Amino acid sequence: MKVNVPVPRAFDNTKGWQEALTWVPERGTGRPYAVAPGAGVVALLQKRGSSYVLEARDETTGVLRFGTKPWQPPKPREIVGRVTEETPGVEAVKQDGREYLAVWARGADSGDALNKPQEVVEVDIYPVDASGATAVPAHVVKVPVEKYSGVARARDGGAGLLVSTEDGDESISVDMRTGHVKHYPITTQLGEPTCGEIACVDSEVKALTSRGPVLANSVGGFGVPGVWNSSRVVPPGASTHDYAQYKSTAHFAVSGHLIASWSAADNGDHIWAVHNTESGKVEASTRCSATDLPEFDTPSALSTNGRYLLAGPLAFDLTSGKGYCFAGSGTSRQIQLLSVDDDGQAYGIAQGDDTAAGAPVAVSMSTGHPTPLPHGQQPPFLSLRAAGAFSPPADGPGVLFVFLRRR
Repeated sequence: MKVNVPVPRAFDNTKGWQEALTWVPERGTGRPYAVAPGAGVVALLQKRGSSYVLEARDETTGVLRFGTKPWQPPKPREIVGRVTEETPGVEAVKQDGREYLAVWARGADSGDALNKPQEVVEVDIYPVDASGATAVPAHVVKVPVEKYSGVARARDGGAGLLVSTEDGDESISVDMRTGHVKHYPITTQLGEPTCGEIACVDSEVKALTSRGPVLANSVGGFGVPGVWNSSRVVPPGASTHDYAQYKSTAHFAVSGHLIASWSAADNGDHIWAVHNTESGKVEASTRCSATDLPEFDTPSALSTNGRYLLAGPLAFDLTSGKGYCFAGSGTSRQIQLLSVDDDGQAYGIAQGDDTAAGAPVAVSMSTGHPTPLPHGQQPPFLSLRAAGAFSPPADGPGVLFVFLRRR
């Protein structure tokens, strides 16, 4: 190891590998890494001149599983008045039991003899078991978007890739196996008979399932049209008064698990729940003073065995149904949780203020008790099956990722 990173005892800082991504700006829209946990693969987006190369590496050794041919993304636009730079990203998606890697970017394509240049989100799809040093994508998909529709995002929808823009009038799903694209306008209705006229409002796709999209109504309430509705899956402690389903807000989904907040029956702190996206079933819940979890500003994680889920200051055990809130109080600091392993050991940062800097912490999911880590230790931002991922300060531009084996 070139860099000696002080880390929790669960990791060996003498065994591992590291990669620098010198092209990554301080504020970019795309995430330059992804993890396919089933295959034990870490995918990193490297830059070669004006092109990009996706490297899929073994999470334990760093050995290259496959690399891709150089990719020239569509030309990005300048985001006027923003400090954010529109950058390419990579996402891991599990669909029908198979893992894929999707490299994506938003910009203007070059057009051709018959077609004028247009604003698109381009998605290049690779099965995670591809091979060779210059693999070509199984599918190249170009999704047209409006030029002034805001920052584009692509993410794992749970049953395909979900593409959207900040101010756009639709969400788009991309099938990883076929490359097929489907459009969902914001006028798509939840359409359950129990919703009545109040449901005929704008909606947003929060996740994808085998039976349709999970829609969230702008007035509250969510579900899969014709399959399940939030009014039928109310968590314990939430309001069950008339129109109680509209007192619920779907925030975002993590690998088939939807995080939602509900008005409490006693008008106290919100009830936060995790719902299975296929059935709507409540998997875990807790009461918490948190009022909002912005999707792209909230760290989230799912343990590789699928038992533990983190979302900002919230932690859930999907087997026991327990949940924990670390939103802070008059005497305690808020904790932003970053990663959790299969044994229920979570890591995060206790937020600082004018009197103290943020401090790394460990949280036991069996007790919900946070413990400060020794001064200077770094918490992993990813907990993989055989390793942890750390991001110490880079000696130069970009970011440095260090992957250390578990003891």
